Amino acid sequence: MAAVILEARCVAPFVVRVRFSDGHEGEASLKPCLFEWEPARVPDLTPQMRDWLRSPENFQTVRVDPESGTLAWGDARPFSASIVYWRVEKYRMKVTLRSKEGAVLSTLRLGGRHELWSKPLTVGRADTNAIVVDQDGVAPHQAQVTVGGGHHPCFFIEAVEGVTIVGGNRLETPGQRCRVSAREPLVLEMGACLVDID
Repeated sequence: MAAVILEARCVAPFVVRVRFSDGHEGEASLKPCLFEWEPARVPDLTPQMRDWLRSPENFQTVRVDPESGTLAWGDARPFSASIVYWRVEKYRMKVTLRSKEGAVLSTLRLGGRHELWSKPLTVGRADTNAIVVDQDGVAPHQAQVTVGGGHHPCFFIEAVEGVTIVGGNRLETPGQRCRVSAREPLVLEMGACLVDID
């Protein structure tokens, strides 16, 4: 494999978002390498370095070493570029903004699972929102969405401003929350729009 890493940043504990020279990009979780794999599978990862990288604070100091084209922490380059390459998930979260009549107004793809859910996803009309619902009748900042639930994944929706209707629940008081299963796309009714998060 001739591709080298051009960009990398930590987006969640033990997860890096990377871009390779051949265009391959996405999130790579190195947690299995640090906590599950036998040492022989990662020969350049010393026991001392493995212990040090198991601290999220240490792991997030990751950078790209331009000479070797792989990830580095200080002078250590414990993972070959090929290991990182094959750990990449290309998953993206798809968002569709529709009118209540069903017409698609816009679509976008957000970052991968770890990158997207490392903090609440903001939905509303402000430019700073992760999902900008640029339609009349949508308040500047209406709702925040997080994901959790372990073996039973759920979306948690919290009202911030205005009214959001989700799964038969009407959220209109700031701080009011509800939970819906994440096994199906999330549909938020916001003003005259429907926001599908898939």
